[in-house]
Amino acid sequence: PPLVLKFDKGEQLSTKTLKGKNVFVLFQPDCSHCQEEAVHIEQHLGEFKDYTLYFISSSPMDQIMAFARNFKLHDKENVKFAWTAPEGVLTYYGPIQTPSIYIYADGRLRQTFNGQTEIGNIIRAL
Repeated sequence: PPLVLKFDKGEQLSTKTLKGKNVFVLFQPDCSHCQEEAVHIEQHLGEFKDYTLYFISSSPMDQIMAFARNFKLHDKENVKFAWTAPEGVLTYYGPIQTPSIYIYADGRLRQTFNGQTEIGNIIRAL
């Protein structure tokens, strides 16, 4: 979907321009299920080496970045944290549970997980 992502340093991009393999993790920083999913992703980050992970939220950027630091994902090369408008998420994905994970390869949606998902199921879908 053509979501506009805004990053903490002020840069922005449209998800439509992304190439390669990407995982979108739609989350809310205060969601306990999102926090648990982040712990599992961080513990298995090597399994995602061929993907760029985009943690995307509509919460304020300071909360998004605090989440990134708290779960030790803020300085990982293939992990990015971004803000997007909730209207874009609703338009393209509809009302969703958090976390929701979307795995893309070469612009095509390969797998969707809505709600907290066992990390093994996510890894098998890569």
